[in-house]
Amino acid sequence: MENLKYGKIVEFVHLLISQSYGGRNDLNFVDATCGNGFDTLFLCKEAGPSGQVTAFDLQQQAVERTNTLLSTNLNFKNYNIIKDSHEFINKYVSEKVNAALFNLGYLPFSDKKITTNPSTTIKAIENLLPLLDTDGRIYITTYISHDSGTEIKEITNFLNNLNKSDYNVINLRIINKENNPPELFIVEKN
Repeated sequence: MENLKYGKIVEFVHLLISQSYGGRNDLNFVDATCGNGFDTLFLCKEAGPSGQVTAFDLQQQAVERTNTLLSTNLNFKNYNIIKDSHEFINKYVSEKVNAALFNLGYLPFSDKKITTNPSTTIKAIENLLPLLDTDGRIYITTYISHDSGTEIKEITNFLNNLNKSDYNVINLRIINKENNPPELFIVEKN
């Protein structure tokens, strides 16, 4: 196993998903913000040929980048890339979800004015919660720089109010870095 840096939040999320679901069949994953497709590719490999990955993005550029990355790096097709807001996840996904991933902010190497926003992100989380399988988790990587921290504050408030009998909410952050490092929230079913 390669030595991943826990401080690289995206790599850490991948490690957690691999440890939690690796080697299982028929996994159902959601990438709520496919962006450049790297998380989607990771999820497709973890899910394997018998699994399913549904990925969302509002931007055509993100959908195209993701489709190109997946078609050139996988020898099977276990994914569906949807050009729509993640707030409508429950319109496209009806099966139980093992894990869902959010990597919030803006599309790298693109227009930084187009960003995720708290209302649609929270709606997406609300719509995902009833879809979570018994071992289901939602991984939310949040950033401060794209909106001065508004989205992370509203997500924190929402997650703080989830029923503690139904869900555990974990918050991980790097405390000794400047430049507003990302924070990770994990929501898991009890």
